[in-house]
Amino acid sequence: MKIRLAMVMVAALAALVLPSFAAPEEYRVRAVSFLQGNQSPEIHVHDPAGTATAGRVRVKSFLNHEYDLLDTKGGAVVLTGKADPASAKIPEEVIAQLELPGKPGAYILLLLPGEKGSPRAKAVVVDSSAKAFPPGSVMVMNQASAPVTIELEKKPFEFKAGETRIIKDLPVGENNSAGMKASWERGGKREAIASGIWTDPGEKRSLQIVLQNPGSGRAELKGLRDVAKP
Repeated sequence: MKIRLAMVMVAALAALVLPSFAAPEEYRVRAVSFLQGNQSPEIHVHDPAGTATAGRVRVKSFLNHEYDLLDTKGGAVVLTGKADPASAKIPEEVIAQLELPGKPGAYILLLLPGEKGSPRAKAVVVDSSAKAFPPGSVMVMNQASAPVTIELEKKPFEFKAGETRIIKDLPVGENNSAGMKASWERGGKREAIASGIWTDPGEKRSLQIVLQNPGSGRAELKGLRDVAKP
């Protein structure tokens, strides 16, 4: 009995004294583009000084379980289509600039149309952890310059310009789906954006993004279904 007690005490002391060799959490990224025209199948994430790179991310038009790892601690980065970090200092090579969150985890990187006349895209990072984006929920991102109203089964949800919010319990009617109407207020007038059906995501997740077309200035609603487990 004394020997067993001594072994337990030694193990407990070792747990307090010895360092932990657990691997740090990874910086996992999935990229989706809403840009028009020919695009590179991957983007490279560089230091703004053009001296180091965090790695490359494959760009898709959908979300699945595949992600890419970045070697980064977050902060300001420059996205280009070339592996050479020096491309971050060449204006015509720059796709977008953004601030990455300063903690590892799972993220969705969205490439959205930039401002009218700008050659650069707008890059937005979404925390895709289960805590920030729970299974069964719909994340609505209003990237337009004016407030947006989305009616689901005639229940209104208001979104300020630039606001992102989670709808945890989608109001549904028949067939486990919700009739949807989206509109926005521009120039003191209410204009329709889109209408259709939103299906309850079940155990999956849905991302709905209101974009503003840089050419026409009109708002557009784009949807992504995330089939991966957070």
